[in-house]
Amino acid sequence: MIEVNVERETDLSAAVVWEEIRHFDRVLKWIPGGETSSIEVKGEGVGAVRDIHLSTQGYVQHRLVAFDPEQRSFSYTLTAGKPIGMQDYVVVASVTPKDRGGCVIRWFGRMTADTSLDEQVVGAALAVALGNMTSGVVARLKGQQPVFSSQPNEDWQLRQSTSRHQ
Repeated sequence: MIEVNVERETDLSAAVVWEEIRHFDRVLKWIPGGETSSIEVKGEGVGAVRDIHLSTQGYVQHRLVAFDPEQRSFSYTLTAGKPIGMQDYVVVASVTPKDRGGCVIRWFGRMTADTSLDEQVVGAALAVALGNMTSGVVARLKGQQPVFSSQPNEDWQLRQSTSRHQ
C-alpha cells in the first residue's frame, strides 16, 4: 500500500476554496480532460456515489465516505474502475486556513496498484493526479487557465480495456 500527500498553499481564503471542492459533482471542472468527460452523482451526503466517464481513463466510480464541513474535509473511496492503474484507493481532501490569510489545500491518498504494475509508479501517478486537481481548483477560482502536469499511466485503464477486446 502506498500513501501520497499533496499540499498547496494559496492566497485564496479557506471558505472560498471549501465552497468549491466540497461539491462531490465538481471534480470534472478541475482535472485534465474534464471538459470532454461526464459525471452523474446518485444520492447526497455520505454514501453518495459518483459515476465518472473520463475521456482519458474510462469509467471510475467513487463513494463519499466522510464529510465534515466544520473541519472542511471529506473522503471518498474507489468502488469501480482502475484509474491510472489503482485497484483501490481512499482519498481525503481538506482545506485549512492560514493565520495570515489564505489556506492550505491538502489531498492524502492511500492506494494499492493493480498487480501487473509497479506500485511506486502508480503512487507517483496518484500524486500527479491530486496535484492536478489542486492546480485546477486554484486556477478555476482565480479565473485562470490551469497548468497540468503530464500524467503517467493516464490511459492505462483504457489500454487494458482495449487489449481485452482485441
